[in-house]
Amino acid sequence: MSAEKVGKRYAKALFDESAKAGTLDAVYADLNLLDTTLKASKELKALFKSPVVQAAKKLSIIQQIFSGKIKTESDSFLKLLLQHGREAYIQDIIGAFFRQYNESKSISEVTVTTATELDAANEQNIIKYIKATSGYSNIKITKKVDAALIGGFIVDFGGKLYDNSVRYKLNKIKKEISLN
Repeated sequence: MSAEKVGKRYAKALFDESAKAGTLDAVYADLNLLDTTLKASKELKALFKSPVVQAAKKLSIIQQIFSGKIKTESDSFLKLLLQHGREAYIQDIIGAFFRQYNESKSISEVTVTTATELDAANEQNIIKYIKATSGYSNIKITKKVDAALIGGFIVDFGGKLYDNSVRYKLNKIKKEISLN
């Protein structure tokens, strides 16, 4: 079974159970902590993916790291993943859970990459435009800076990439010149 399918199935199960129990926001916060920790620690990421380390040892390490920091539901879910040998898919599961959570709360995640820091006025313009075109009432913007863009911006929204950067325009002109 593909990582995407495993991620979706386990995320849906966790989402449904936490929604039924009324702990959806708490589980989201726990998974956010887990995701941040995994991204910050290569060793922890390797631990989750290692077939050599026994599940009991992994569980012991995870409990040492997250004891008292995550809710019972999230802790039980991690134990379930370990029991079924699905811990290697944790990041796929977290990503799928975040997508379901955002959809349920009408949150649209948008990544805006600019050549310089995005100012508040332009950020508000982007939010207004996305709200008007998408129908989502909540917009969560992740801002990135990439000086290689030279100027302009790239917006990654809803699986679509809108590239209005100077770099893109220069490459387009370069390609047109080379074709002639």
